[in-house]
Amino acid sequence: MANSIPVNNKVKINQLIYIVPACIVLIAIVGIFALRSLYNEEPVDESRAVYVQKSESGFQLIRNGEPFIIRGAGGDSHFKELAEAGGNTIRVFDSADLQYKLDEAHRHGLAVIVDIYVPYYSTKYDLYEDEDENLILKQEIRDLVYEHKDHPALLIWNLGNEINYPLVLRKNDFIRTFNELISIVQETDPNHPVSTSIIGAGRKTMSSIFFHSPELDIIAFNTFGNTMFVNRHLAQTFFLFGPRPYFFSELGPDGPWESQTTSWGAPVEATSSVKADLYRTRSEMVLGDGNSANLGSLFFYWGSKLERTHTWFSLFKNDYKSEAINTIEAVWAQSDTAPQLSRLNYMLVNDKGAHENIVFYPGELSHAEVFFHENKNDSVRMEWEIYPEAWYSDTNELVVSNYKTIDTFVDFGNNTTSFRAPEREGPYRIFAYIYNEDGTFATTNIPFYVLNKQ
Repeated sequence: MANSIPVNNKVKINQLIYIVPACIVLIAIVGIFALRSLYNEEPVDESRAVYVQKSESGFQLIRNGEPFIIRGAGGDSHFKELAEAGGNTIRVFDSADLQYKLDEAHRHGLAVIVDIYVPYYSTKYDLYEDEDENLILKQEIRDLVYEHKDHPALLIWNLGNEINYPLVLRKNDFIRTFNELISIVQETDPNHPVSTSIIGAGRKTMSSIFFHSPELDIIAFNTFGNTMFVNRHLAQTFFLFGPRPYFFSELGPDGPWESQTTSWGAPVEATSSVKADLYRTRSEMVLGDGNSANLGSLFFYWGSKLERTHTWFSLFKNDYKSEAINTIEAVWAQSDTAPQLSRLNYMLVNDKGAHENIVFYPGELSHAEVFFHENKNDSVRMEWEIYPEAWYSDTNELVVSNYKTIDTFVDFGNNTTSFRAPEREGPYRIFAYIYNEDGTFATTNIPFYVLNKQ
């Protein structure tokens, strides 16, 4: 006779199928709301140099006894220009030459957010399973913080940048180590808060951090094309966990990973004039979000940086400032207008735009033209360059060894040039720059591909 389950037991089992998950969800919700009510309830030591003050109206960063709104940029150069533009904070992305950077920032009246390197978490290779490596990391961070904890320019220790904080129910090796690092920084320097920067304002990542690392003082967001979703994600996450203090650690135009691409995978870069508009609209999104937990924002990138191209995020080129800095100055000054000396509209190569998959044969003669609105009170000069495409490798490290200009230009006009396609097959870009006599520049580029004849 076959085994069978009595009807009454079947009913009980079916009930359990629904009751057990419901109980788990209920327990989780109760636990989350318990964490929500307990967060940051301990009194704040107001003798600290920098701390986050919580009140009924929200959160406020206090520095040297006065309210402080973060207003600045990320980079490691042009401190003087940042202060002159109206910024008060610079975020430095590594600790190399940190003493010099802190001194230079202090000399120009800037506060400094210091990134502390924390290895990226990966399930493929979990570095945090190695206790010896963890001990080395902890000691390095302890030494770094101890050496610079009393510098008057120091504002916040930013523990890790886009470290891929895992979404798990139970703490793993990474989370346990990360929490120990938070404690090490806070115990070594009780006078400055600790933050970490995550990609966008991802609800899953925020929830995991709030759940597993409640001792973290501040959370920070690197936002670009996803800035439009931030307020919605914050509202949904804060509903469960309660509001937490945050700032925007990187704020900028669409990144290469968010842009349309050519058929060979080259992302299409916006003109510097379009980027200037995006700096304003995205700063208005985050400054006007009405969220009392917002401690401020940092634009990206204050300096020169090769990230897919040397112009994508760079706000400086040699001694020239990007036209976007005019917009950033206006944002900080709360002005509705910014000077636009040369409004750059677009570039065409053989009457084609960047989205039209431009392909040449080696040595083929071509023509490029830039269209822009010139302020007649200012003299401008044009400059052209051709670079090979900066491809990403499998490890996401830029291959820059061959990133050098290629001079195949034939002649130049007021806003035009003729050039021959490089002889070597592969992807390239042609760049145009407009320099104004006031020290600003505008730029645009078009990707193209050189294909050998079969």
